[in-house]
Amino acid sequence: MKPYIKMVIGAKITLQNMPSKGHVSLLRLQSFTVEKRHSLIKLSYGSLLILTAIVLVAINPIQLISDGLLVMKEGSFLYTMWEAPPYQVYSEIHLFNYTNVEEYISGAADKLKVQEVGPFRFLEIRTNENITVDEGRGVMTMKPKLALKFLRDQSVGDLENITIVAPNIALLALSTLAADKLPYWSNAGAYYSIKALGVNLFRNLTANEILWGYYDPLVSIANTLLPGWIDFSKLGILDRFYAERDDLVEVELGDASRKYSINSWNGSPGLLEQGFTDLNTRKQGCRIFPFSFHSESSAEYGFNVRRYELKDTAFNRSSPYVCKCKYNCLPDGFVDVSRCYYGFPIALSKAHLLDVDPAIQSHFEGMKPDPAKHSSFIHIEPTIGAPLAVRTTLQVNIAVRMSEGNPITKPLQDKVMPLMLLSLSCETPPPSIIKLLRLKFVIGPALLITFIVFLFAAGVATGIWGFYRIFKPKYKLLTQEFNRKTIEKKISMERRKSIERRRKSFERRKSSMLNVVENLGLVKVKEDLAKEAVSLLGMSDNDDLV
Repeated sequence: MKPYIKMVIGAKITLQNMPSKGHVSLLRLQSFTVEKRHSLIKLSYGSLLILTAIVLVAINPIQLISDGLLVMKEGSFLYTMWEAPPYQVYSEIHLFNYTNVEEYISGAADKLKVQEVGPFRFLEIRTNENITVDEGRGVMTMKPKLALKFLRDQSVGDLENITIVAPNIALLALSTLAADKLPYWSNAGAYYSIKALGVNLFRNLTANEILWGYYDPLVSIANTLLPGWIDFSKLGILDRFYAERDDLVEVELGDASRKYSINSWNGSPGLLEQGFTDLNTRKQGCRIFPFSFHSESSAEYGFNVRRYELKDTAFNRSSPYVCKCKYNCLPDGFVDVSRCYYGFPIALSKAHLLDVDPAIQSHFEGMKPDPAKHSSFIHIEPTIGAPLAVRTTLQVNIAVRMSEGNPITKPLQDKVMPLMLLSLSCETPPPSIIKLLRLKFVIGPALLITFIVFLFAAGVATGIWGFYRIFKPKYKLLTQEFNRKTIEKKISMERRKSIERRRKSFERRKSSMLNVVENLGLVKVKEDLAKEAVSLLGMSDNDDLV
């Protein structure tokens, strides 16, 4: 009895708490208002997403980030790159060993035999100290420093343990210089002085002495008598190439067409060959070397990389960058850099006399020019000009000329004697540079495009849905166009549907109750309860409906 009564009373309470028509109308009005507001919000969000996508296309945030990284100021990314460049630059040396000197001097051999010995590998440690940015003038000043670290495990051996037969640079240089500058009698005096000192055309030297200096009586005398000209007491090729000076360099920042170009070196705006007076302002090459475009590829890194190679005519007298020569001019294939090296007749060429007149190559046995092996190139990312790889191979030679008054150099007269190969290379760019370039040119654009497309698509979809729901809402308000009969008809239909649903529900419950009562043998109680339930659930036409 108790469970049954509880269920019936619960049903009655539920019916009594059903909302009235006025309450339903208010809910409908609230739902309609909320839906309108949500539709407007969706439309606004959609418009905002589309506008954001358009702004991203217009401002290009990747370019803004790149420009921020490339601002030259103290503490910036670019500043630290200039202060301590992350590139691993290697200097690789091969020396030429002359193997038949005695036979050649005696006339038993008509060619000098040379043998390439190396490599002797060094790591260049480049830094720029005291960097100062003058924003008012649009320039930057700094003091470049360069040190070499010998890499024994990547070299052919210890510098002190390898002996080379090499031309006596001091003798050949001073004799040729005297032949070019001094009259006959002065050369004759020099000849007898040299003979008295017992100086020979060739010397047995260790690799360390050739590179970093050996003591020679001629150099010692010149250093003593002319310290303003010969400011060193021993002579070595790398010692002069990498001579440390307290240089001050000014670099252009303001003029976009000349950005990062050198304005001056130690206050001098150019080289002696360009009409300026400082003899020793430039190291190594001492001039501009032209490179021409060779190819472009994106296979290795995913972004475009251009390869430039040294022009075949870079060392010819027809080159627009050649130093002007009036007398004692070298043949095509050589660059005279004597005016940058104390007047010594130093001449640069491509490796193994590549692109030099074959008649000159024929003076030596052992020269094996190979364009693939000895070519010079540079790889550059073309958009921002970031260098990725470089290899420059130069051969250092000494030109020999003779005066009739000083025939000591006669066996080598009018020859250009190979001394060594110098290869500067950085064939693997720093990982940090590659990551930044890939982020700018590969990963960044793909992510940005994907994000922009997503924003635009989401904005369009959200905006269309909000726009649609503004004009096609799920809820509608009844307007004055509906007359009373229409409203009563709709209420009557809803009432009949509600009564029918309740009666069906009651019949199902009644059937279930009767089955329980019959099983208990309480037929009488069942009839009384059924009547009571019917009376409780009876409703008149005036009752409220949902």
